Amino acid sequence: MTYKQSNKHHILLACRFLQSAVLSVFLTTGISGRSAQEPQNVLSLTPEQQSVIASLAQNVRQEIKREDCSGTGCEILVVNFALPSGDTCSACMLLADSLARTLGELQGGPNMTSRTSLGSFLDEERISSKLLNQHETLAWVAHELHASRVVFGTIKPEKEFLQLKARLLKDELFGKGPHVSKEISVKMPLGNLADGLSARESFLPLAKRDISLMNAQPLDASLAAKKSLKLPSCFYMPNPQYTQAARQAKLSGSLVVEAIVTRQGTVVDPQIVRGLPFGLNENSMETLRTWRCKPALQDGVPLAVVVPFEVTFQLY
Repeated sequence: MTYKQSNKHHILLACRFLQSAVLSVFLTTGISGRSAQEPQNVLSLTPEQQSVIASLAQNVRQEIKREDCSGTGCEILVVNFALPSGDTCSACMLLADSLARTLGELQGGPNMTSRTSLGSFLDEERISSKLLNQHETLAWVAHELHASRVVFGTIKPEKEFLQLKARLLKDELFGKGPHVSKEISVKMPLGNLADGLSARESFLPLAKRDISLMNAQPLDASLAAKKSLKLPSCFYMPNPQYTQAARQAKLSGSLVVEAIVTRQGTVVDPQIVRGLPFGLNENSMETLRTWRCKPALQDGVPLAVVVPFEVTFQLY
């Protein structure tokens, strides 16, 4: 099936509500954040490791110049390096931080997009590191952060060394899709970076929400197991729509939204637990706010509950 043909078909959206959605959230509660999986020993680069980063920065700058990117209109974003599995890691982030800082300090070096801005963006969008390795997603992140080029790559431990491979991505105009440069490869001593190679996500855990004002309760296993509880059910559930950017990227995937089903049966205060790029988070939350449900009942009395929804987007 070609891409044009798939656009002629209806978009399938599946919302697995309640028991299956709760299971989805139970599976995603293990997602780590920056504070959850930091190694006990604070990671840092030795002078020898920093020298390798300096060499990598020079090579990346040469590639940037070759791409004819200069002046105030050229903003470079360095994203987190990835492990061979596609996950990021604490060492991956440290090396990306160091490369971004070194690039920015080069004489006549490129303008750098703040890594802090990237972290805040990822905390909000909550997109899997494996999705962030896809070229179309990288181009979208760059567009959202007003960057014109993205430096991305992988790290791979090899005995006492770490293999770093970096590439430069540019989002081409006129529907050509992202252009990726040749690979730049360097080796550095592994050292204590071995302590920071555990897979993790690049966003922080969700902050605990205050649900006391709405007298809401989490719809966890202990509450759902109560015989006196009748689970909520939704009767008006319009589908969130694909964005044009998601169609162009041919994206299929699922996101998880946590929201409160009130005693009146409205869906309020949605928050992304695990997200998707290309504006699908925003579309899903906006649409969920229009849903109408029969509220949960405990001993026949309406009860506000926090419910996780899994929303699946799929192009045919």
